[in-house]
Amino acid sequence: MNRNEQFFGKVRDGEFVIIAPERLKGDSVRLTAIQMEEARTPESKEIDLSEYEGKIIEVSGHDRGGWIYSAKVVEEAGPVLTDFLKKMFFEEDEQKKRCALVIGHKKDSPGAMNENSNVSEFTFNEELGLLIEKKVKKANINRIYRRTYKTLSGDINELDPDFVISLHCNCFDGKVSGTEVLYHHKSQKGKEIAEILLTNLVEYLKLPNRGIKPRTTEDKGGYLLRYTTAPCVIGEPFFIDNDSDLARAMENLDGLAIAYAKAIDEISEKLKNENNSSENSIDF
Repeated sequence: MNRNEQFFGKVRDGEFVIIAPERLKGDSVRLTAIQMEEARTPESKEIDLSEYEGKIIEVSGHDRGGWIYSAKVVEEAGPVLTDFLKKMFFEEDEQKKRCALVIGHKKDSPGAMNENSNVSEFTFNEELGLLIEKKVKKANINRIYRRTYKTLSGDINELDPDFVISLHCNCFDGKVSGTEVLYHHKSQKGKEIAEILLTNLVEYLKLPNRGIKPRTTEDKGGYLLRYTTAPCVIGEPFFIDNDSDLARAMENLDGLAIAYAKAIDEISEKLKNENNSSENSIDF
C-alpha cells in the first residue's frame, strides 16, 4: 500500500473537516483504524475525536468514501496556529453562537413514559437530538447528556455555550395536551428564547399552545434554569402520556427536528446580531 497521506483540518461535531490537501478541502470525514483491505466495517474501529472537538489537528491515513483509513492523529496544532487557521478557513463557524443541546434524563432514569407505546422521554429525545444536530445551520451544537441532575448545570457551564435548550416531554394524566416552554422567571433573555422556541414548535405540531412558563429555582426544572450561566429553556412540545400527542410527535420526527433547528438558528442569529449591535455602538 502507498505511504500514508497527511491531512489537516478541524474537528467539528465529532467529524474531521479537511482544509488540506486542496482536493478534499471542506469535506467532512470520519477516522478509522481499519485498513482499507480489511474485511471489516470502518465503524468497528472508528476513532473517537471528542477530545479534539473544535481543535485543529494533523491526521495521517488513506481517504476513501467519507473515511480516512489506517488513521492516526499525528499532532494537535498549538493555540497560535489554531487561531490563525480558524480565522483563515472557519471564520463563519467561529462567528456562530454555541447551543448546548441537553438530552433530558438518562438511560437508567428515562423520565416520563407512555405505557401503551413503551416510549420514554430519554429514548424519544435522544433520537430527536441527533436529528436536530444535522439540521441546524447557523449555530454550533454541543450535545450534552446528564450524569446527575445536580452536576448538569456545571457540566454545561464548562462548555461555555451562548444558550441552552433542554429536550423534554410533558406528562400529567394521559388527557392533557399541548406545547409549552419553560424559562427562569428572572431571565429576560431566557424569556425571549422561550418565545422563539414555542412559536416554532406550535407552528409545526399544531397542538394547543400552553405558552411560555416562568419557573423559580424551587419549581420542577428550575434548578437547571437558574444555575446555567447562559440563558436556558426547557422544551415541552407535547404530553408523552397522551397517546394522541405522542402519535402527532412521532408522525414525522424529522419535521419536529426541523422545527427545533429553525428555532435554534433563529436564536443564534438574534444573539449574534445583538452582539454586533453592542460592539458597533458608540458611547459619548
